[in-house]
Amino acid sequence: MSSLLPDRRRLIVLALFLLAAAALYLATLDNGLTPGNLQGGDLITHQYAQVQARPSNAPGYPLYTLGGWLWFHGLRALLPDANPVAVLSSYSTFWALLALALLFALLYLTTAGNLAITLGLGAFYAVTYFFWFYAVSTEQYASAVAQTLAIVLLVHMWDRDPRDRYLYGLALLLGLALAHMVTVLAVLPGVVLFVLAKQPGVLRRGRLVAGAVVLALLPLLSYAYVYIRGAQHPEWRGAGAWSSTWQWFLSFVSTRQGRGELTWSLGPFDGGFPQMIWQELTVVVLVLGVVGWFLWERRLTMLYGLTALIYLVFCYIDRLGNWYQVIMPLYPLILAGAGATLARLWALYPHRLWRWVLAALLVALILPKAVENYPRANQRDRVEATGLAPGEALLAANPPTGAAILGTAEQRAALDYLTVIGGLRRDLRPITTAQVREVLAAGRPLLVSLDAANYAAAEARMPLRYSAWGPDLLVASTGALASVPIPGAGTVSQPLGDGLRLVGYEVAPKDPAGRWEVRLAFKADSVPAMDWALSVRPLQLSVELGQQDHAALAAGMTPTTALQPGETVADAFRFELPPGARPDAVRLILYRRLPGGSFANLAELVLPVPGEG
Repeated sequence: MSSLLPDRRRLIVLALFLLAAAALYLATLDNGLTPGNLQGGDLITHQYAQVQARPSNAPGYPLYTLGGWLWFHGLRALLPDANPVAVLSSYSTFWALLALALLFALLYLTTAGNLAITLGLGAFYAVTYFFWFYAVSTEQYASAVAQTLAIVLLVHMWDRDPRDRYLYGLALLLGLALAHMVTVLAVLPGVVLFVLAKQPGVLRRGRLVAGAVVLALLPLLSYAYVYIRGAQHPEWRGAGAWSSTWQWFLSFVSTRQGRGELTWSLGPFDGGFPQMIWQELTVVVLVLGVVGWFLWERRLTMLYGLTALIYLVFCYIDRLGNWYQVIMPLYPLILAGAGATLARLWALYPHRLWRWVLAALLVALILPKAVENYPRANQRDRVEATGLAPGEALLAANPPTGAAILGTAEQRAALDYLTVIGGLRRDLRPITTAQVREVLAAGRPLLVSLDAANYAAAEARMPLRYSAWGPDLLVASTGALASVPIPGAGTVSQPLGDGLRLVGYEVAPKDPAGRWEVRLAFKADSVPAMDWALSVRPLQLSVELGQQDHAALAAGMTPTTALQPGETVADAFRFELPPGARPDAVRLILYRRLPGGSFANLAELVLPVPGEG
């Protein structure tokens, strides 16, 4: 086998390969979240874990998570305006590129230094669906591939140069699986048998065995971080009741939930297993890989074959679960075997035409796979990645400093992400209806989204009253209505009738896309006798550009008869106007529907837009 020490040509090819892979992954990097992502699952769990240095899903992935914490905060310090989703996803890209570098080294070794085959199979693996997908989204599977490849590469290096330092390295890498993905240990039996087959007396070397055991157990010390963070933040422990932090810790690291999710299914093949394996690799590569394992000496055949058998048995048992993710480290081992087979074929007929045929075969494997998987693996600018939009709409209203915001589950999840992970408006606090009483008692401003206002008072069991902060947010109180500033056009005092006056208004564009907002403030000089609805219509040259009606003030949540003398209530409207439209006035109509279906107007007035007309 060829030396692994880098030479200039090999290093240049590797660098170009990794640069091309990095360009592909960064061009398809996840930069948004779907509403489903925010509601739970491994992806969002990993993101919060890496941002807050909190335990991830069981058993916590302590070293991986702490590395992600350093990665996120390091990059954000350098690129403060970078998309946080993309920054978190790029941590997976880092591990994917490391895995590809290790695969390149392993292929170069198993192909006896054939750069064409090494590059071709490496490029093929880089565009397989699952590896590509997990290289551009926030998950830990690319790191499991890198860890497995590092282990197998060390085995090959020790086989060529049986020095103890390689055995110590293997012990440490295998031990790291105890603090990362335990399923990586599927390679352990094959590694142990390989070492014993080559050096049957190794177990009699007490110092070596003791040192290897210490190194293997050393990563377990990282679980102290899981315990400490669980003690510091009981709210991070998840659902369950524990009498102590220690009891929670033991339950957590035992992966009780993960074990409970195993399907333990026997019987006929189903759930995509095993056909997804050759769909991922193609039948050609799968056959070449298995044949290649048997071209090696028996120890290597045993290592690769036994590892494959363990993965296949586990995946068969869990074939209705996430086996297709767990099996990912086996795929590059199959490619290593394919490299050995192709190297034999390459050397079989040392004719240039024959080698061009083999190179064309590799290209024929790579290009269709890349074309097929691009739309599936591409996570950049997905149309369905609208999960953060509800929170962004709330932030666009510029809530008051220190406000608590009650929204729907989707709004709360989006706002929590934007404040905690995005670092926007950290002074805001997304809350649930169970926390409304606590917020009001503390004197903190309480804002309620328009969507949540319909049930907020009933669920909080408090008589909430509303004034509009903006088109999407209401200011809530239990006593007198909260004051809402309306910049407006200076002092206004326009009597409307039935004890009501218009005391302020603002008409302003909010973005270049044609969104305009109208904000109004009404004061009750006395308690109105009737409930009045409000119609607002922006005008341009006396032509109505649109119309919106509220059955009551404050987006329909505050009937005029509920106003007390001296109280001021705000209302707000948003209009999506045609391109180029620019209102020069706004028509306001206060009206009510009569029993017969006709309408009676209390007041109709046209308000000029300052600076227009």
